[in-house]
Amino acid sequence: MNKLPSGILPTDQSIEIFADPDNFGKCFFISEGKTRSFWELPLDVLDYLRDELSSDTRALKGLRMMGITTEAQMLEQYNYCNRGMLDNVPDILPNGKKTKEYVNCPHRGRCAGEDKVCSPLSIKGEHITHREFECLKHIGTGHTYKEITVEMGFRRETAVNSLIGRLRDKLNCRNNVEIALKCKDYGLV
Repeated sequence: MNKLPSGILPTDQSIEIFADPDNFGKCFFISEGKTRSFWELPLDVLDYLRDELSSDTRALKGLRMMGITTEAQMLEQYNYCNRGMLDNVPDILPNGKKTKEYVNCPHRGRCAGEDKVCSPLSIKGEHITHREFECLKHIGTGHTYKEITVEMGFRRETAVNSLIGRLRDKLNCRNNVEIALKCKDYGLV
């Protein structure tokens, strides 16, 4: 059974920020059973999100590299990149505790702000590259080595073997079935 998104129930005061899939950089949030625009967040929440961004010099530089220059655009884009996944883990708890998450953005692999603005994919402390993530999705959906080779544009299956070997080491898995199960556990497929 899938869990409900955070904030979806009228009694749930946690805040779940999520990305607008049709508008890169635009966000909404759910709290107490209502969906609202990012800019309708309580002022104290917006203030500590501003403080968080202003102390992250790497993200500020990355946002400028992306061509984003106004404070408002920077703040919303930063949260799109770090909290934009709609899931059952609250981004902001009623006590003010904030979390960040990996967002599977369609701009991964070609964004000037990648790994500067956004949270990189990390599983159990192991950094997962964009190509490894792409391979994980293929394994998680049951593709064969030959299918992965074609889909990822490799010339030989040996490249896929090497990539999957690194993933097995990073994820401490013995085979592709274990990798696929971890992909499902982490919501990657």
